[in-house]
Amino acid sequence: MHTKALAALCAAIATAVIALDISTVTARNLSLSNQNIRVTFNNLEFSPGFGEPSTCRVTLEGSFHNRTSAKVAGSLIGYLTRVTTGQCSPNQVTILTATLPWHVRYQAFSGRLPDISLILAKVFGESLRVGPCLARGDVDFGAARDPVTRELIGVEVPTQQIAVTNTEFFCPIETVQFNSNGLGSIFLSNSSTRVSLTLI
Repeated sequence: MHTKALAALCAAIATAVIALDISTVTARNLSLSNQNIRVTFNNLEFSPGFGEPSTCRVTLEGSFHNRTSAKVAGSLIGYLTRVTTGQCSPNQVTILTATLPWHVRYQAFSGRLPDISLILAKVFGESLRVGPCLARGDVDFGAARDPVTRELIGVEVPTQQIAVTNTEFFCPIETVQFNSNGLGSIFLSNSSTRVSLTLI
């Protein structure tokens, strides 16, 4: 991941607690223009700890439960129902689709109300195979928002690790590390329409 992008995301996470305190005063809900979304990463990088990291194009599709959600940390706001990988190099990364849907929970936001610039959320139950290793865990991500247009303009996955669930001799590691290596795109499903987010 680019150093500047990682630094910006870390700073946003650090200020999210302050933003949560502000949220109790005004603008209690988040309102989305669309419920169905598609997120695409061109260079999602997986590092199993041996050999070269694998870089893949990854597409995630899902939906939010409602157009309007309360800003309550930990609340379930939607599901990811379809995840695909492609153009992986040098090793294939396979999503364990039997574990879908994955739950998406709201965590926090960053920025001064009403001009928030980042929504932080967590995906629960992400499961995949990298080479001989099976891994499963919960993944943090941030959705960047343009305060002027109110559109969600990209999604970033900070560097993090999920636990390996098979520890036999053919997978001699305990975690798989990965990051988005830049911003992924976010649009309405089957469209090039941006998703807007407002506070009400």
